[in-house]
Amino acid sequence: MTYCVGEYYERAEDYDLEYQSQSEQDVPFWHGLIEEYRPRHVLELACGSGRIGLPLARSFPELLIEGLDSSPQMLAAYRRKLGGEPLEVQRRVILHEGDMRNYHLPACGNFDLIFLPFNSAGHLYTIEEQLATFHCTYDHLAPGGRFVIDVLLPNLDYLSAALNRPTQLYLEDEIGDPASESTLLIYSSRRYDPCEQLEHMVWIHERFSEQGENERYLTQLDLHMYFPRELQLLFLASGFAVEAIYGDYERRPFGKGTRQIIVGRKRT
Repeated sequence: MTYCVGEYYERAEDYDLEYQSQSEQDVPFWHGLIEEYRPRHVLELACGSGRIGLPLARSFPELLIEGLDSSPQMLAAYRRKLGGEPLEVQRRVILHEGDMRNYHLPACGNFDLIFLPFNSAGHLYTIEEQLATFHCTYDHLAPGGRFVIDVLLPNLDYLSAALNRPTQLYLEDEIGDPASESTLLIYSSRRYDPCEQLEHMVWIHERFSEQGENERYLTQLDLHMYFPRELQLLFLASGFAVEAIYGDYERRPFGKGTRQIIVGRKRT
């Protein structure tokens, strides 16, 4: 089976614009986790354009943070942002282009915390890819180090509708972009495959500028939907002890929110 993922991340500026409000929700969560665990060396898998990593690097001057991503476009955007930061921040951020299913970094075995945020684990489509990522991450952690994954908790009503009544394109969001004096309209449709546990998404982005320069493009994205016991078993099968499970970014108990955020700890 062929999966759609790459083209969605080729336009980093539009991605940042679309998910700017997401940072208000999850960045404080990761900030609080750093405050609690006090790691010195952190790796962010699927780090993207630095939406999460850069605020953490700014907030914690003792933190060395590395980022891994397979998208050259997203990493290029991260590097552009990093270039505008003080040298003290730049020195503590190291970026790598690579595949989270099979990576080997110089600091292997020395990371205190590795995290995979905001549904990016959904790009691991098969059991083999999932286990490969978990085992590789386990190897990169120091004894007692933690691996944290944040994904959606499947909504059965939503998935049932996407299965039985695949949606037509509808307007999902309208975002003003002051930098380019334009407006971005985002239309989406969704379809669910229950056997593969895949959500197939199609987006049409339309940008209208005050100068009359309009643009329209289509992207597709497939995401694996993790059910709770499945995700927990991946941690256990890879050697982790499940230390905590949260239901949202406020750390409410699992089942009381729309997320499943699992903290796995490497056994000492």
